Amino acid sequence: MLRTTIFSLSLLLLGGCGREPVDTSDALTDLFPIHASPAAMTSHDDWTAALSPRAFAFPGDHASHEDYRIEWWYYTGNLEADDGSRFGYQLTFFRTGLNKEPNNPSKWAVRDLYTAHFAISDLRGDQHYCFQRNSRSGIGRAGAEVQNYAVWNGDWKAWLDGENHRLQAGESELRIDLTLSPEKPLVLHGERGLSQKGAMAGNASHYYSFTRLMTEGTIRIGGKNFKIKGRSWMDHEFSTSFLEPGQLGWDWLSIQLDNGIDLMLYRMRRDDGTTDPFSSGSLVRKDGQVKHLSVTDFRITPLRDWTSSATDATYPLDWKVEIPGLGYQLVITSAFDEQEMTTNDTTGINYWEGAIEIAGSSAEGSVTGRGYMELTGYAGQGLGALFE
Repeated sequence: MLRTTIFSLSLLLLGGCGREPVDTSDALTDLFPIHASPAAMTSHDDWTAALSPRAFAFPGDHASHEDYRIEWWYYTGNLEADDGSRFGYQLTFFRTGLNKEPNNPSKWAVRDLYTAHFAISDLRGDQHYCFQRNSRSGIGRAGAEVQNYAVWNGDWKAWLDGENHRLQAGESELRIDLTLSPEKPLVLHGERGLSQKGAMAGNASHYYSFTRLMTEGTIRIGGKNFKIKGRSWMDHEFSTSFLEPGQLGWDWLSIQLDNGIDLMLYRMRRDDGTTDPFSSGSLVRKDGQVKHLSVTDFRITPLRDWTSSATDATYPLDWKVEIPGLGYQLVITSAFDEQEMTTNDTTGINYWEGAIEIAGSSAEGSVTGRGYMELTGYAGQGLGALFE
């Protein structure tokens, strides 16, 4: 889920990310009139809300759902080269509906904003590199097809090649070219893919994942090309709104264990420090069967904090995860600490997104694994207003 600051007009101001330069396809004044404001955006009522389970049909539902205001296609993974070098990566494409039916017939009119994030974590060198882009769809710089799965932002792109997902992105001396092959069927989270995030009707998303994708290809970093193998995770969500007043942020985990089990867990945090009752998760068995986890089925407890020197935000980077009914006790640790995504020069909304390592036990014995973690709402800004 990243899911943080993209989905509001304020996100048009995205700038810094870590300490790397940002490539922005369109300047803010190119995308919107100088007096543009959130009030100029189309009302939520004009977009489709996620109110009930959807009758998904694939591969068609991999493509864009233009009647919904918010949509993202989200890839993360842990990869390893022949020489033992290890990398984490993130490639995410966001579509934010701004004006469902623009009055201006010009191709420069903005119906949707397309934002993309691309990041590589060098786990051997403890270096995190990330880039972001904003573009409009009307002039072809970015887009998402509605009949077939293909999304792009400049030369960053994801598309379907048969049953395989293909990813390409590059900036400066960093580049990925990856082929992702499903090892399990896709998973519908929540109630047949309806992931309820709050008590009010419509505060939900349609949400599915490929939790285990065999990944091969190349990474270029530091002027060197690495042939890699590993595993990836893909999320696709679309909605119109989902957070409610009092929901401050979330802790999201994607976990791939060596016993073939995959876990998606998210803990929604309220502004009084409690866990929101709409927190939930999914356990995906080796054969692809799914068990939905409610907030009472699991506990995640922070074990170690880290404070960013860039933002002064304090994030809990190590965790204990318990699923008593299934016999799981896991310890989550960050692959390295400095995997923060920062936007201090613009929106000031900062969050942590990076590779993690897992060790612990199940009812059958010891387990290890790898995954990705996202932590939002720790840098002094609540996120609810962006999603309500």
